[in-house]
Amino acid sequence: MMIQETNATLPLGSDMKTSLVLLAVLGTIVFFNTSCQRNSLPQKSNWRGTAALADGRQLTFHLHLDLTAAPPSGYFIVGNEITPIPEIAAAGDSLYFNFSEYGAQMRARWQDDRLQGEYLRFRRDTTSFTFTATPITPAQPAPTAHPGVPPVGSYRVYFESDSASTATFWAKGDSIFGTIIEPSGDYGLLAGTQNEKRVQLHRFTGWQAMMIELEQAQGDWAGTLYVRAEKPSHFRLKPLRESSAATQRAPQTFMKNPAAPFHFSGVTLAGDSVTSTEARFQGKALLIDIMGSWCHNCMDAAPLLQQLHAEFHDAGLEVVSLAFEIKDDFAAAQKNLGLFQRRYGLTFPILFCGSTAEANVQARLKSHIAGFRGYPTTIFVGRDGLVHAIHSGFHGPGTGERFQQQIQEYYETVKELLQGEGSRQGLSSR
Repeated sequence: MMIQETNATLPLGSDMKTSLVLLAVLGTIVFFNTSCQRNSLPQKSNWRGTAALADGRQLTFHLHLDLTAAPPSGYFIVGNEITPIPEIAAAGDSLYFNFSEYGAQMRARWQDDRLQGEYLRFRRDTTSFTFTATPITPAQPAPTAHPGVPPVGSYRVYFESDSASTATFWAKGDSIFGTIIEPSGDYGLLAGTQNEKRVQLHRFTGWQAMMIELEQAQGDWAGTLYVRAEKPSHFRLKPLRESSAATQRAPQTFMKNPAAPFHFSGVTLAGDSVTSTEARFQGKALLIDIMGSWCHNCMDAAPLLQQLHAEFHDAGLEVVSLAFEIKDDFAAAQKNLGLFQRRYGLTFPILFCGSTAEANVQARLKSHIAGFRGYPTTIFVGRDGLVHAIHSGFHGPGTGERFQQQIQEYYETVKELLQGEGSRQGLSSR
């Protein structure tokens, strides 16, 4: 994930939890009048929705809601991936989905047998778009696809001002799947259908709202990327040869002084200060995860980090996450990082290191490492206390073989560190 995603900060005084409660109260008093509803809000159902993006485009999404649970629960569905909704509040015929980690909220009312509402992303300049959703009944048929020749394979993506990205697409039944891959991460799995020479792929997770349209002309594919309500980006696809794919590497991230240890400090969610000089880290192999609870590629990396910690902790591996949040607010970090920790069952420490503001990142990270470009970044430290490798970015399950190859690289690097065989040649970004 690119760093610029978090350059903006929440407006002064924004408290997502307070906002959630106030909006729920106001919703029952003023905003929503349910006297003319023909059917009541379904308490447990799958839903199909559409969100209004730029140029009148409609982003399709799917979710599941269980309002009978205490508290209410639900998740978004993209292909075979599910993304839990962190907090859901129901007040009469009003629903509120709160994504405090990302500084966003969805609010809707049940009207005319559908949910109608608004998605808001709180930054200095709050952005928003409208959405609707209807419950899916078992008798409802899925949209009909009219397959043509699908854009299966790997491609170089030529945006108007950048050609460093690649893409991968594959077909399964009537569905098309894929993602765009940058050196520092990927866009996450997108899923959709093809109608002859046109393909639409969608991704909506609460954190992300994006759609890719592809159209074939004279054998080549051209595309448009829509993200929230932002101006769309146009691109072209060219088949990517295997030899070219192998040379597509992330820009190098390295220690400014390879002979110096990487120092870190932060505060646990319990409020305790922790530093890299503590005895528990000495003589251990150390995997340092630079992340944020708002970062979707960090969400992809979390299960792998927990798996490595569970398998190799007794052999001498320590895993530590250094969390940089949207706001420099410890109370908010406790809540958001706690949600992140519980969602992925993390048993290693997460240290709050302040905000993503450039001055803070410069002092804590860029004074030690050069070429830092995005979250997550993984630093592999050997038993000798020195950095042996740095992995910049993370490619999630939507990248297919890249994801599997990346898992293998993490395992191999950890095993080398535990055996004292890690190489520090070049401190390369893998």
